[in-house]
Formats: sequence, structure tokens, C-alpha cells
Amino acid sequence: MACAGPRCLLLLGLAGALQLAENLQVLMKSEPLIVSLNDNIFVSCNISGYDTPELDIKKVGVTWYYKTDNADTETKIFIFHTGEHIPFRKGASMSDSYLKRGNAALSLPQIQFKDAGIYKCSVIVTPSEAHGTSILQVVAQPTVNVFPKEVTIESEKERTLSCEVNKFYPNSVDIKWKKISRNNQDHHVAAEDICTGASVENKDGTFNVTSKLRLQPSLQDNGNIYSCIVSHVTLPAKLLLNITLTVTAPKSDLNSIIGAVIGTIIACIIVLGVSTYVYNKRFKKIPPTVIAFIGNVEMKHLEDAFLHCQISSFRPKPLTVDFFLKKYQQKQKERIYHWNSEKGDIEQNGENAALLTMSKTFQFKICLRSLDNGTFEVPCTIRITPDLHELDKAELSLEVTHEALQPRPAVQTTQLKVIAMPVLDPVLCSTDVPRPDESITLTCRIHSFFPKTIELVWYKDNDQVPEEPFISKVETGTDGLFFCTSSLKLHLTVGDIGKRFICKAKLKGSHQYKESFWKLENLIFTPNVSNIVCEPCTPENGKAVMLSCQVRDYYPEQCQVRWLRGFEEFIKAAVKTQDPQLDAATNLYHQESQVTFTAEPADHTTEFFIEVSHCDKTIRRSHPLMLKDFPRVTDLVLSPHDAEYGKPLSLTCKIMDFYPSDIQVHWFQENSEIKKGSSVQEPKQDSGGRFYTSSDLQLIPTALDYGKKIGLRVIHKTLTKPITKNVYLKLPAKSPVVSEIRATPTSPKVNETVCLEVSISDFAPENIKVAWYKEWLKLPTDNNYKTDTSIGKNGLCFCTIKVQFTIDASDDGKMFRCEIIHPSTNSCTEKMFILKLGGSSTSTGDIATLTANQNHTLSPGLISQEINTLKIECTTSNPKAGEDVTLRCFIPGRTADSTCVSWFKGKYLIEDGIENTDCEDESGFNSSVTFKPEEQDKECKMRCEVFTDEDSLEDSYILKLA
Repeated sequence: MACAGPRCLLLLGLAGALQLAENLQVLMKSEPLIVSLNDNIFVSCNISGYDTPELDIKKVGVTWYYKTDNADTETKIFIFHTGEHIPFRKGASMSDSYLKRGNAALSLPQIQFKDAGIYKCSVIVTPSEAHGTSILQVVAQPTVNVFPKEVTIESEKERTLSCEVNKFYPNSVDIKWKKISRNNQDHHVAAEDICTGASVENKDGTFNVTSKLRLQPSLQDNGNIYSCIVSHVTLPAKLLLNITLTVTAPKSDLNSIIGAVIGTIIACIIVLGVSTYVYNKRFKKIPPTVIAFIGNVEMKHLEDAFLHCQISSFRPKPLTVDFFLKKYQQKQKERIYHWNSEKGDIEQNGENAALLTMSKTFQFKICLRSLDNGTFEVPCTIRITPDLHELDKAELSLEVTHEALQPRPAVQTTQLKVIAMPVLDPVLCSTDVPRPDESITLTCRIHSFFPKTIELVWYKDNDQVPEEPFISKVETGTDGLFFCTSSLKLHLTVGDIGKRFICKAKLKGSHQYKESFWKLENLIFTPNVSNIVCEPCTPENGKAVMLSCQVRDYYPEQCQVRWLRGFEEFIKAAVKTQDPQLDAATNLYHQESQVTFTAEPADHTTEFFIEVSHCDKTIRRSHPLMLKDFPRVTDLVLSPHDAEYGKPLSLTCKIMDFYPSDIQVHWFQENSEIKKGSSVQEPKQDSGGRFYTSSDLQLIPTALDYGKKIGLRVIHKTLTKPITKNVYLKLPAKSPVVSEIRATPTSPKVNETVCLEVSISDFAPENIKVAWYKEWLKLPTDNNYKTDTSIGKNGLCFCTIKVQFTIDASDDGKMFRCEIIHPSTNSCTEKMFILKLGGSSTSTGDIATLTANQNHTLSPGLISQEINTLKIECTTSNPKAGEDVTLRCFIPGRTADSTCVSWFKGKYLIEDGIENTDCEDESGFNSSVTFKPEEQDKECKMRCEVFTDEDSLEDSYILKLA
């Protein structure tokens, strides 16, 4: 059966089987599979005889072969081997999900006639093998047009009816004409009045044919209906199109008719009727009747179209036919075809003259016929392959020259209209793993259409989607045709599985849609991972501890769970993870995982993680282990919460639940201990016999504290290593305030040394870059010097910048500029000074004070890099080759979501093992990378790069292996 619709999906079902192993079978369709041209199809290959719920595709091999009817050998078109897809035909594909369910279906898009043949599916499910075959036939259903659909003609005049059958395959079509008279009596149509041409092959392999019916009706034929009946293998029934005939009496008044009758009788009596008959039959000049450009003058870009012309009932034979083309906005028309009846062939017995090819765009098929009544007719068929850039709005003219048409030829003109139907690329999904809790975006590119106006709509199967699609601006491509993009944002549900999301496009005013679709094969439900539960709640050193976690409501079943101690795998632990369990009510899976181990002193304050990996997404939960009688240290608390330059700041930390009371608390900045302003309270004992205390640090932040880490370190006899808490003060960068340029002496003379200086104040951090220019020439840096940067009462930096040089006569009136760049605030300030010899020099102030807020982009040559506020540390003690090593970098003042972090080993990017975690005190976030170094990595360079919308930071670390 034929496939309905331009892009339908045909699933070729089950039938005849061939069993080559004891159990394995391949079932395929035995009767021929009939598919329409340009359809997308699935050729099913159903596998049976295996004893597992799903096939393990790693143990399956599938090879598809193809052979035409007249070929002796088979050709491979697709191979599936242990998960690897190898297509040999463009667009051929297989679905892993279908294969798991036992269907090795082959997907073939845009079927062409050359794809017809025998398809063989060969399947190996270790160790068995089986195969089956299907036959594919490709057809094209014809489009049929008759014209004119209604015809009015004077009695005894001639007229030709046309029936066009286009775009059909195979090349076997039956066309018949039938006449139905007014009194409901059927009459056959004389064979000599029918002219059916030979089939003409199109570029795409389909065929066209035209059948014509010549009429010369009387008044009794008025109201007759003429039917063109077409039969083709692709049509479910014979196709019938009707043309209604209206016959009118000759246009003359009653007196003329009476006079003509009387005159004829008298003439017949006088001349005995013989000479009149001979003259009228053989010698009287009759002008041709011209019917031109029958057919659809609205054509499709680069698709064949046909127009028909009929020149009939003329005498004598000499006749000239010329076709002219006048392109849009072209003043002169040009002749594209000339034909003369004296040189043309006379058609006998309904045979057509040869096809005359004049150009790639126009082909003319024309012949001369002699009729029984002594007149002639010339039918003409024009085959046009239109290029819209050449023919849209062009005028096509027919000029017929005949001696009975003097003094001028008969001219008929039509205007051509060329359109280009839209082409839709495959619909693309924004993710390969759609999930119900995340929106997806479907995108389709629509291109190669003309004119510009286009209508777009999205469907889910047969229903239009309620969501409003986005349509980009229609633009012109390099080929002169238009293109645009449409996208649709969706939230998917379980009910959408198996649904097709279709983008449809058509030209405005057209009724023919073009479409492309995306099908939701499966939906990923992300696991819901609970918090880690610790038993007992307060574990003790040397006793068993169990951590457990619930993983719920996920699909599909494949899910990997692993436990980590810090950033390292558990070594001395018993891990028990339950097999996935299916909830019959929701069709989702759940499981529980536990890890049991004996607590050690080193476990105190250590973060324990569970890592759940599901469909390329990883979810982590953490739990800090706090042992009984071991110190518990709170995060550092700032008062006030937001630190300010030059204003007092207090940092506080509480230490609890330790025993015995001896404890050491140290404050530090970077690696230097802070003693000034720090204090520790005397430990006190609580009701449970354990001790607690607190420690404070009082300081006044300055620009020197920008980007630096302040921390507290607790040392106790129960701890194998100190407990450390860190915080960044989130101090903002401040752009510098620059004074006017001052000169010493104020009125220098030739050969005298002059010093220019500016004062720079109120900036943080302290790094600045300064350059001096004479006009636009940079002065040597040897002449520049800067006073030591100092900290003012407001906590910000200030300094003086000077340049010294010897005056010459050419310096008079020259402009000297000082450029101050502060990378941390991305600001650049310029000051200008006009030097006058023997008079007063003038400081003109700012040339421009530019900041990032004014969209000023600094040259890379001016700002080489910003202050590096990153610091990488290795959290793995005694790192070794072949074992997991973890590096950690703290990024201050930013969140993980607002940055892009990349880790490098040498010059190579590290793609796996990266984890970014925001700090609870909002001071920044930690980025860590875990990997296994190799022997050659004994002293490899590790690098962390951090990019934000405003700036970029990086730090390097030399990893030394044991």
C-alpha cells in the first residue's frame, strides 16, 4: 500500500522467518513493501528466541545488506557492532533502545528510486546467527490537472482539451476520455480526436505525460461533460476529472442570418455550388485560432513545469511561431525560440515531432498536423525549469504570423510567477538526555524559500502545541533565497514518550506544508538523592559507623553509586548497595546504599560523600563526621558581615566538645600567623564533662588584605591533623583617584632637567601600571620611578609617580600624558600636560577617565594580567602515580554558577573529576579536581583557570609525586 503524506513514517512489520540457530529467529515482511518517493521509513527486523528481558547490545552484531533486482552482489549499508554504529548510506541509522527491545530496525530517510531492492538483515546474538529479507519498492503518486475546467465555444468551432499527468512512477499510466451527454446517455470519444503524447522523464526519475482531446461541437453538445480518467498503481481508485462544455450560436443578427441563407441559396443556384465548395475547402484563407499558455504559470524554483499552446484551424499551411521572454525590469524582450511550418515536420497518424531543446530553462515540443477539413493545427508544449532569479515576474510572449492575420501577428502574453518551497532541516533537540524537570528547546532551520512571507506552526502528533514558538528574523542567504529559524521551548512529561514534535512551514497563501520532526524516544528521570544519615548520630573513635542514603524515583534503571572519604575512594569500608527496585505504581526505580567503617581520629571533621551517576549527570550529598570528645569548630563569623576598608572588623570562632582541656588556637593570613588583635578564652567545662571555648580576631582591613585568606587553626591531642577554617573578607576593588600633572620647575629652560609627577590615591589592591608619553611616543621606563605605596587612614593605597628628563628646544608646546591602569577595576585614567619653555606650563586635566561601566575595552598590551587571587593546594597526602590525587582551589567572592572553571595538566584540558562547591558563608567556592597521575607526571604543572563576565583569574601548581 502507498504511504500517505509527504513525510510519513512507515514501520515495516513482521512476517516470514528464517531460523538459522536453535532458538534465534529474525522476522521480516514477506510481501513487497511499497514506499512513496522522499518518505522516511523504518525497515523492521524483529529478533526472537532470546531468553532475557532485554538484549545486551554489547553482545549483538547487526549487518544490513542491499541488492537491486538486476545486481548479482549484495552491498553493505549499515553495521552495528558492540555499540558502534557504522553507516554506509547517508542518513542510515539504528536505535539502541529499539535493539534492546528486539527490533534491529533500519531507518532510511528521503527514499529515492535507487533505494528499491532487496534488504537483508543479518543478526548475531552470541553465539547464534539468523537473517531475513524484505523487498522494497518505491513509487510516486501522480498529480492530475485538466484545463480548461469549463470551456465556452461557438458551434462548429474547434477547441482542444488537455489532461496533464505529472510526477508519477513507475512509467505505466492509463488515460482515457469519456463524454457524458445532457440526456444521460454515455457516448464514446472517437480515437482520432485523442492525442496522447509519450512520457517525458523528469530529473528526479518521475514521468509526465499529456493527453489532448479535440472538439468541434454543435449546439446539441451544449452541456456535455468530458471526463479524463487516469489509472495508476499508486491510486486506490481511478481518478476522474471533468470539463463542462458550453456551446453558443454564432454571433450574428437575424437579418444577417436570413440574408446569408438567401444569398447562399442564390449563389448555390448560380454557381451550381461546386466552385464555392472547392474554394471554401481548399483555397479560402482562414486565420489561426490561438489558445496560449494553458497550465499553471505559478511555478516552483528548479522544478519542471509545463505550459501548452494550441494554434488551430488555419489555412494555408505557412505559419511562423516565435516565443519571446522579457525579464523583470528589462526593457527589451529577447526571442528564445523560432519555428516555421515550412521547415517543420507534418505529423501523421498522431505521431509527435521530435523534442527540440533550446536551453536548460526552456524546451519546446511542437509539430504540424493536417486535418481532414483542409486546415492545419500546431500543438506546442513548453517544458520550463524555472530559476526564480531569472524568471520571476518575467513576461513570456507568443507571436503567431500568418498571411490571414495581416497586417499584424497574433500576440498573447502571460506573466510568470516563480516560488521556492521551504526546505526544513531535521529538528534538533537542545539535549541528548531530556528530563522532565528540565526544559528542552527544539530548533528547526527553514531555508531556500521564496517569497519572504512564510507561516510556521508546531504540532505534537496531530495536535497543535499551546506553547508559542520563537521565529527568528527572515534573512537572505547567499543563494538569494530566504531562511529563518524556529524554536520551541517545552517541558516534557511521561505522556510525551513516543510522541512526534513536528515543525510545519508553508508559504503564505499556499496550502502545501513542508515538515520535519523530532521524536521523544525516552525520558530521563533524575534520581532524588536523600541526605546522608549517620548511625549512631554521634560516632565514637574506634567504633563502627554506618552512613546510608536513599536514591529514589529515577529512570532508566542504570545507576552507579560510590562513596568517597573526602575526595578519595573508601579503602577500609564495607559498601552495600541494593539492586534497583521498580515501583509498579510510578514505573520508576529506587534503591538504598550503605557504607560501614570503623571511625578513626583522622575521620573527625572529614566530609563523606555519596556520588550518584545517572545518564551523564552526577548528584552528590555530603556529611561531615563529628567524633565524640573531639573538637567541633564552627565557621568564622564576621561582624559586621560586610568588611570595609579602614573600619574595625571582628572575626569570631567557637570550639566545642573537646576533651581534655588543653587546646591551641592560632589565627593566620595566608601562611603568616597573626598575633596582634587575637585572643582565646579560657576553656570551660559543660554539663557533659567536655570543654568549650571561643577565639576572636580584631583587625582593620586595608588594601593589603584584598583577595587574601584569613584562617584559624585548632590543634588538640585527639586530632591527627589540625582543624582549619578559612574566610575571605570580600573586600571590593577600588579604582585610583589621580591628581593633575605637576612640573618642577614650573617654567623649565632648554637643557634643564624637569620632573613631572602625579599623585595616585584611594585605590585597592595596590597593583597599578603607569606609562608616560610625549605626544603619542612612549617615554623610556628608565626615567620613571614610583614612591613606595602607603596605606592611608581610610585603609586604601596612595603613592606618587614621577618621570624625569632633559628639555630640548623641540619640547616647547608639546603634550605630555600620564596613563594609569588599574587591572583589578579594569580602569584607565589619562592626564595631559602642555609644556611651555620660559613661560607657564598648563595641566589640562583628564583626557578621558574610562571604566568598564563606560564600555571601555583595555588593550591586552596595556593590561597583561590581573592580580592572581587564586591558590591551589593538594589535599592528598603523599601523592603517588597511579593513585587518585585531589587538588583544590578556592575562588573568593564568587559563586560556582557565575563562573567557568577549567583545570589543565600541562597543556591538556582535564574533563572529568571536577567538583565545584559553594561555601556556606558565601565567601566564595571551592573547585577540586581528582585524577590519577602517571609516572611521567612526577613534576607536572597543574593550572586552574576561572572566567567570569568581567575578568579571568588563574594559578599554577607543580605536582611532585612521591
